[in-house]
Amino acid sequence: MASLGSGLRFSLGLATALCAAGEMKANAASTASASGHRKAVTHRAAGTSTSGRPPPAGAAATLHPRRTSTKSHDSESVLVSVRRRVFKFTAQQHEANSATHLDQETLNQRHINTVMDLGRVVPNLTVQTEGGSTAPSFYLRGIGLQDYTQNNMSSVLTYFDGVPFPIASMSSGMMFDVESVAAEPGPVGFTHGLSDTGGEVRIESRAPTKKFHYGITEDLATRNRSKTVLYVSGPITSNLQYRIAAENMEGGAYRFNRDTGQKLGNANFGAIRGRLAWQPDEKTNIDLIANWSLDRSQATAGFVLQDFSTLSNAPRDTNIFATGWSLNPVFAKVIGISSKSVPSNNDVNWNITLKGNHDFGFAKLYGITSFAQQQRHEYIDRDALSFRSGDTYFVTSTNVFSQELRLEGRPLFNGRFHWLAGLYYNRIRANGSNWFDLSDYIGYIRDSTHDQPQENFSQYATIGYDITRKLKFAFSLTHQSDERQLENDAVKQYYYGTTAARCGGAESCWSANRFATHGALTNQFSGKVGLNYQATKNILAYASISRGVKPGGFTTNTTVSDIQIKPFKPEWVLAYEVGLKTEFFNHRLRLNGAMFYDDYHDKQMLGTIVIPGDPAADTSGATPGTYGSYVNIPHSKIWGTEFQLDANPVKGLTISQTFGYMRGKYTDYQQVNSAAVSAAFKQTGIYSPIYTSYNGADMGFPKLTLSGMASYDTNPIWKHYRLNFEVDYSYRTMQNSLQPRGTGVYVVPPYFLLGASVTFKPLNNRWFVTAYAQNLTDRRYIDVVGVAATTVLTGIAGPPRFVGGRFGFDF
Repeated sequence: MASLGSGLRFSLGLATALCAAGEMKANAASTASASGHRKAVTHRAAGTSTSGRPPPAGAAATLHPRRTSTKSHDSESVLVSVRRRVFKFTAQQHEANSATHLDQETLNQRHINTVMDLGRVVPNLTVQTEGGSTAPSFYLRGIGLQDYTQNNMSSVLTYFDGVPFPIASMSSGMMFDVESVAAEPGPVGFTHGLSDTGGEVRIESRAPTKKFHYGITEDLATRNRSKTVLYVSGPITSNLQYRIAAENMEGGAYRFNRDTGQKLGNANFGAIRGRLAWQPDEKTNIDLIANWSLDRSQATAGFVLQDFSTLSNAPRDTNIFATGWSLNPVFAKVIGISSKSVPSNNDVNWNITLKGNHDFGFAKLYGITSFAQQQRHEYIDRDALSFRSGDTYFVTSTNVFSQELRLEGRPLFNGRFHWLAGLYYNRIRANGSNWFDLSDYIGYIRDSTHDQPQENFSQYATIGYDITRKLKFAFSLTHQSDERQLENDAVKQYYYGTTAARCGGAESCWSANRFATHGALTNQFSGKVGLNYQATKNILAYASISRGVKPGGFTTNTTVSDIQIKPFKPEWVLAYEVGLKTEFFNHRLRLNGAMFYDDYHDKQMLGTIVIPGDPAADTSGATPGTYGSYVNIPHSKIWGTEFQLDANPVKGLTISQTFGYMRGKYTDYQQVNSAAVSAAFKQTGIYSPIYTSYNGADMGFPKLTLSGMASYDTNPIWKHYRLNFEVDYSYRTMQNSLQPRGTGVYVVPPYFLLGASVTFKPLNNRWFVTAYAQNLTDRRYIDVVGVAATTVLTGIAGPPRFVGGRFGFDF
């Protein structure tokens, strides 16, 4: 489908030019007939070169008729002036931000199939799975939130067709038939949606077309991996259009059970999207969008990095694709799945969105109404062992209703004053159940449950003033009120077998602890002040200062004490940024850069707390020990730079390169030292908190992220065909996970990935055939470390080499 956009541009441009040229011919013929002389007519079709090939994507063609006369005869010629636009997203070059924009062709070339893959192409972005689940964690410029249970708002929001998803996992399954993706760092929410601290990822699906089109793309690769995408789009009436698109993914397993050799990791995913676009009049547009997806893929399993238990005492895996599991039949019966199940998902997502806009003359009104629901059922063996100490079953039901209204005014005072204002509201109802099979570790099965209702009401306004024709000022203000409760929080233990003695003679029994209801309220303002200077038509400089806020929330991983579920505070950041956007050499070279500094307050992070006391003497049900809980880090700072380069040095050759470098340090952070607490407990038999200062410690995210691609289109072959050669890479330096100053098993080593492809296609882009390789050098690398389950620390390996072919048709 990547060729559809360029094919449409070529067809429309050619049709326009031929119509204009035909009209010129008719006029010339009429004049010749009247005068008795034959007129000479020369013309070139708009949107084509002298060789008949379509112009670069984004080219704008203008017809200039010119009449000349000579002594012998009159002549009429049509001259074509082509403004060269090699690169896409031209309008975004005049926006004062450092967003990274990706079109469908780039997403296909770089094999961006899910939001998890975006970290390979966006500078200073890390996207990782939460404990092998389908939930993604986004870290943009070092700001993000680790949230396995997905009950808190992400620090980096995902938008789909203009709708923000406060729960990150709800964005799963939408990366097909996509028009574009934009990743914008820093505080956002000043012109749309929700305010947050880290930024946003905006995904736009392809819209219905006014002409009938259809197509299919098939991708087949090693390990029986396949991906099929198809679409059909066209008019129903003159002012009503539709588009239907679907995706299916299968296979691709490369992990295996170290004990049995059984493969694990096959995809089994399907999704469908329908869109209706209606234009009731010239001033009104209405868009109805519906999405549905079903994910029954096998889970992303880890390998053993280190086992701290003397019970299982497992060695570190030498093969990073090795894993292990052993489903307890009792656990399977309690949670209601087959005893033959392997780690896998059973997730359903659906949403429906109604968008519209109407031009009142003085202002344009935009409205977005959306309802989304997610049902997650995920069985994951988090300790990667047949030993039953980290088998989990996560169940959640979440629905989100949102409504946004935005009014964007027509410029006032001779076009120098700009304004917009909007309101956003969401209502979320979520409940979760987090099961752990700890039967080989402490002898029972545990279930931690919760309900979490919440509401968010936000208002935003932005005004802009053109101080001069080139110098512009903008000021934004937002207010966010977020209220949420944690209700019906409880933990239950199921005893059976050797622990059934606690059941008073019964074969099995439950015991339960219930906790009080807690509430959290965020009621804060955010704002932004910015200046931008359009020095020349192709050079924009900008500077901004912004404040962003992300609401607080609750820890719901596994509750054993009321102390754990007290709400953590909102985080906020004061961000400074300067940037430059440029194009040179008749749009053959684009170079954008930015430098940033973030003054980060009350960072939310999953840390450790200590419930003090003697476990043997405790009768409260809140067993003393060390437990995971969200904490607020009072202060830290992040600084860095980003560059994005696009170049077209010679005809047919396109080079893209991104560069991201950043550093971060904690300046005020006191955290529980778990190792010291455990050592003291061995000596005294009593748990007591022991803190270590991490002031000055590195924040652990990758300091350097690089990504690049080179693509070359050959001259026409046999007059009607073309070859495209493409090579791409990504590189990131070491990442430190879980704890500051971590070493050894707490470190993700640096890695470099290389990919390549060759594509054969006709000049009209109606079909294509591609051969490709991902991870061409078959690099063995670790993508995530620090997936902790009881006493085992695991890592998750990135994919090995995949070699495949892709072909498609667009009509």
